[in-house]
Amino acid sequence: MKPTEKARKLWLAGALLATLLAAQWVSGEEGEAGPEALPEPAEARNFGKEAPAGRNATENEAGGNEVGELDLERLERRKFSARAGDIFGQKSWVPPPRPEPPRPPSPPPMQFRYLGKVVEGDETRVFLALGERNYIVRPGESINNQYRLDEVSDHGITFTYLPLNARQMLATAGAAIIP
Repeated sequence: MKPTEKARKLWLAGALLATLLAAQWVSGEEGEAGPEALPEPAEARNFGKEAPAGRNATENEAGGNEVGELDLERLERRKFSARAGDIFGQKSWVPPPRPEPPRPPSPPPMQFRYLGKVVEGDETRVFLALGERNYIVRPGESINNQYRLDEVSDHGITFTYLPLNARQMLATAGAAIIP
């Protein structure tokens, strides 16, 4: 064996011995305890003895404990009120954020498709499609009691969504005007 290996094994053995001694010192025992060092159980102390007059065996065990054992049935569980809340929850000094005010309702997105328009003199008619249905509408007329056509220009058509009285725009830029 090399001298370094021998020294290493000696160091490990010394560390093991020091650990064992420290563990025994911490446990508070001065060596091996024999059976005479162990406390005597309550049944063994009372074996062959009669219970005092007026007490039965359970009262003697519960009331006259010499070793200091606890009667767990006498302990009460502490009850917390509902106002206590979550006592283990996370607490913070930062105030909670203010709730945002509700947004006012907005009209649904415009569903009409622009097909074209006809201008005859000072009267303008617009051709619109909504799903499978086609509409021919003049300014001021309503469509399905939901929309009212307000204004027609070269760049778009302005509608009013009647349930909310909200104005919406349908772009028509680049569309050809039929004379």
